[in-house]
Amino acid sequence: MAGIFKIKRLQMSVTPTVPNIVCLICVLTLKFISSVSSQCSGSALTLTATDDLTTVTSDGYSSGSYANDLSCSWLIDSGSSSETVIIFITHYDIDASDTIDIYDGFSTSNSSLKSGLTGTGNDKEFLTTGQYALVVLTTDSSGQAQGFSLQYLKAADLSGTGCTAEQTITATSTEQYLTSPAFPSSYTGNSNCRWLIEATEGTVYFELLLSDIESSPNCGFDYLKIYDSSYVCEHTLTVDACTRYPDGTTATYTSNGTSVLLLFVSDATVGFKGFKLKFSAVSSTTTVSTQTAASEETGFALGMGVGVATGVVSTLLVIGIIQIIKSRLQASKLGSPRVRNVLPLQTPTSFGGKTPTQNGHLPNGHFLKNGDIPGNQRFSVTSSISSSGNSSRNGRTPSTGHSSPVHSDTQNRNNNNYKRNGVLPTNIGHV
Repeated sequence: MAGIFKIKRLQMSVTPTVPNIVCLICVLTLKFISSVSSQCSGSALTLTATDDLTTVTSDGYSSGSYANDLSCSWLIDSGSSSETVIIFITHYDIDASDTIDIYDGFSTSNSSLKSGLTGTGNDKEFLTTGQYALVVLTTDSSGQAQGFSLQYLKAADLSGTGCTAEQTITATSTEQYLTSPAFPSSYTGNSNCRWLIEATEGTVYFELLLSDIESSPNCGFDYLKIYDSSYVCEHTLTVDACTRYPDGTTATYTSNGTSVLLLFVSDATVGFKGFKLKFSAVSSTTTVSTQTAASEETGFALGMGVGVATGVVSTLLVIGIIQIIKSRLQASKLGSPRVRNVLPLQTPTSFGGKTPTQNGHLPNGHFLKNGDIPGNQRFSVTSSISSSGNSSRNGRTPSTGHSSPVHSDTQNRNNNNYKRNGVLPTNIGHV
């Protein structure tokens, strides 16, 4: 029974219940914290510097205070004897009885870069002469303060030949680096450097990691300019840097074409660290796929917008056409003369005592046509009647061949056979 009980207890102890998982996480967390904080327990914490800026803070910095009686140390390794270490202390708050010491090497026996740093401040930079840098924080049992925050990176002069003549560099998928002349030492005066970075295919991606250049209005003294092209053009200027660290310009950018042009110029006076830039080639496949996805979304949105706009315009156009037609119809009704009722024409029953026969023929071979009246009894609605009874119709003279001048109204009234306006006397009939 005892054996069985022990087996059951063993099984229960390894069952992955929630409390057991929580306890395991707590143990791992404590172990991780102890390893990270080991720099304050007698051995230095080794940090490997890279080409990018890395930040490290003292214990308790985020909570606002470090502990008493500490001796913390950080060993920063560039990884190569040909590369040095740059350290920027971005902020420090150290009690008067506590200190920060920085050594140019891997032990306290090496020469000191900074000894007994205390108080409050920022913008402190240090450069090693070799591969290592050692940072030590020592506190006593009395006062406390926030601590420090610093950034570091490995450094070497990667300016190439661009400061003697324009240098063309081929960008590949592997990351490469470019620096100002003499980096990480202060750049030389009267520098005039020019680099053309080209990708065999695709575009060029670059990241300005560090910029520590003399500040001046409109970058009139020293500057770094980067153009999105192979030549100098203000329309393609993407970076114009002339600011001191830690306020120096940083940027990431992908070119539109296959090349970017960099210019670095300095005057004859003071110099600073300069710049460090990372670049690589971005394949056209990646760029095209990204742009295609974006263009599809943009095209859908654009299509929706155009469709809605087209529908609205079409509706307004139809409404406008309808309004125009209605207004034209109303105008035509208002402008049209009123039409009076006209009595139908009646066939004349007699013309001078002569009655038409069938088919409009009159006796003696006369023919009634287009309002004509036989013999000298013809008339015209629009013509004046002559005193002799002959009339002029449509500019033509009667069959007698004589012209028919226009007569006065008095003569028309004296005419016994016809009336004005073509109305026949009663004995002739109505037209």
